[in-house]
Amino acid sequence: MSKAKKAPIDLSTELDDWVSRSELKRQADDYHALGRTIMDLADSQRKLIPMTEDLRTAVELANRIRHTKEGFRRQMQFVAKVLRNNDVDEIRLSLTQFNKRDKRSDLESKKLEKSRDRLIKMGDVAINDFIEHNPTADRQKLRQLVRQANKELKDEKPAKAAKELFQYIKSFK
Repeated sequence: MSKAKKAPIDLSTELDDWVSRSELKRQADDYHALGRTIMDLADSQRKLIPMTEDLRTAVELANRIRHTKEGFRRQMQFVAKVLRNNDVDEIRLSLTQFNKRDKRSDLESKKLEKSRDRLIKMGDVAINDFIEHNPTADRQKLRQLVRQANKELKDEKPAKAAKELFQYIKSFK
């Protein structure tokens, strides 16, 4: 009885296809997080994301059943499954665009807050600088808002005038 020789096993192709359970779990968690991020967007933003029709309907259904704990959990698992079967690079790219836009608006509002605080602390000097850069600004209204904000700050009242001053400054930027 002769023994047939076995063909050598090519380990390189088997190792390329093999993925550890830990890696599979990380990928699943990543898809769940992506699905949750999509769910947390406003409807107007969600419409701008390039999704397939089945993914869009799955996300819409998950949004409708958000109040049921177990149903929502199962639907989110389904959303992750649909994401796993789709190309998510375009979705991630559009989400990063939303994040960049949010960061830009945060920076702008911080600059406006700094100029508002400067107006409140420095008074007429800062008002004159602001008027130089924005000649259409109403000096009297600006002084009045700064005076009211200082008074509210001194009396430890809510910062209503400071908010109005912020909005007024924002209209010139």
